[in-house]
Amino acid sequence: MTKAEIFMFDHITVLKNEMVQSLNLPVDGIAIDCTAGGGGHTAALLDALGPGGKVFAFDRDPMAFQFLSERFAKDLATKRLVLCPNPFSEIQEVAEKYEIAGKIDGICADIGVSSPQLDLGERGFSFNKDGPLDMRMDTSSGDNAAHVINEYNEQELADIIYKFGEEPKSRFVARAIVQERSKEPITNTLRLAEIVANAIHYKTKSKKHPATKTFQALRIYVNQELEELETLCRDGFDILKPGGRIGIITFHSLEDKFVKQYFNTLGKGKKIPAHLSRAPLTEDQVAAYKDVKGKIVKPFPLIPSEEEQSENPRSRSAKLRTIEKL
Repeated sequence: MTKAEIFMFDHITVLKNEMVQSLNLPVDGIAIDCTAGGGGHTAALLDALGPGGKVFAFDRDPMAFQFLSERFAKDLATKRLVLCPNPFSEIQEVAEKYEIAGKIDGICADIGVSSPQLDLGERGFSFNKDGPLDMRMDTSSGDNAAHVINEYNEQELADIIYKFGEEPKSRFVARAIVQERSKEPITNTLRLAEIVANAIHYKTKSKKHPATKTFQALRIYVNQELEELETLCRDGFDILKPGGRIGIITFHSLEDKFVKQYFNTLGKGKKIPAHLSRAPLTEDQVAAYKDVKGKIVKPFPLIPSEEEQSENPRSRSAKLRTIEKL
């Protein structure tokens, strides 16, 4: 990694203090940062835990992993920090490997793409900078966004853009992509952004780029982010110790809605189905639907302060939700 790339990978950490405070860590505890990135939350966790604590930091992005190795060389040497080049969906496997399952005091995750990934055009995440259509967090595995754009049929593209980008005009976007790729394969970000912009027409002009939702959808699909998030919520909660907490920051309504619903299920129990709501239930049925496993720390998400939003506009859509294991 060049010095320029190392500098680029350093970024402003969103809701850093709020995350650490919400986890309520003991000084000699064990914590996991599922999305280490530039190391902002990792550093805050190390500071909060003190010399007797230990942090496990995950990141499947090779560039981030190299940056973290250099930034935290001293903590790695003292074994206060363990770097894991894994997707966070493998959190249970890693916890079992290091024999910390059931001993973890806090888990944090910052879901989505990092500023350095957006700022480096060659990563293919940005519709404002030209680069190859990649969008993979781990550039060494899986199909990239160019494969999806050029190989999937029109209906498949429309479904992806609608489901993962919540783009109401997904059919128009998919049709335009198929038409344009028949002339020449779509391989770079600015060409795709232009195609999307020309395909979408709204009555009122938005501050957001017309390709925002399409690029979001492709990124989420290529990296299987919702599947990863679901596994994190399930396995991460399971490996906490009683009283341990998991905090998740999201930036899109799709992800926030999932986390909210999952935490509500853990904190309030499953809702009784409508067809059973008026029927007398057995004690076992009541226990099954009212099985409360966690306590939601706050009934509403924490959001960045006005000062933080002013200093870092990309933080504006961030929401932090935290739950404690009973």
